[in-house]
Amino acid sequence: MSGETYTADIDELQVDALKELGNVGASWASTALSKFAQKDMLIDVTQCHTAPLGKMPRWFERPGETVAIITIDINGADKDHILMLFPKNITTWLSDLLFGRAHDPARGIVDDDRDALVEMGDMCIREYLNPISRFLGTDMMPTPPTVQVDLVGQDQSFPDWVLKTHVDHNVWIETNFVDPTKAFQGTIIFMPEKDTQELTFKKFGVDTETQMAMFAKFGVSGAC
Repeated sequence: MSGETYTADIDELQVDALKELGNVGASWASTALSKFAQKDMLIDVTQCHTAPLGKMPRWFERPGETVAIITIDINGADKDHILMLFPKNITTWLSDLLFGRAHDPARGIVDDDRDALVEMGDMCIREYLNPISRFLGTDMMPTPPTVQVDLVGQDQSFPDWVLKTHVDHNVWIETNFVDPTKAFQGTIIFMPEKDTQELTFKKFGVDTETQMAMFAKFGVSGAC
């Protein structure tokens, strides 16, 4: 768990539960992405961050690098959110695959690429949410994807509009897509709001009430 920071109201077991939730969704999303890309897409280690969005995932190393960002709200704007992030070369490659044209890695992102990401993002994110929705026993209805193209900020920061839009979400679950050579292919970020977090903790048996009852059963005192 090196490099992760926990807030006072989310303990290590609860962080593990959120990571496992993200793993489940990302596994299904990677299968959908593999079909879209016509090659194997794997998932890297899922991380759970308990602070507002700040720096991009470690794969985005260069400030000024072009990044395509797919945004989806779930059950309304004030609820859960998902972001998918792709560097320019992966964005254009995926788009060229969809449209059946030769890939030019030097070209920029055009409107057709945005259309391809909307289609691919809708498919992947629905696959991400389906197993999570079934596990939690709750409906998770995504809005149509929106796509924006922006630049990685200084110190690898997210673009300002992303930070401002999601300033109230202090938990985010990050899973990176890689190919069989471990080359980076993109990132999916799930930002569950408080109710979804609490439901997850209860399903995994790591909510505060369950943990306190377990401590009491074994005669252990103190906070989780």
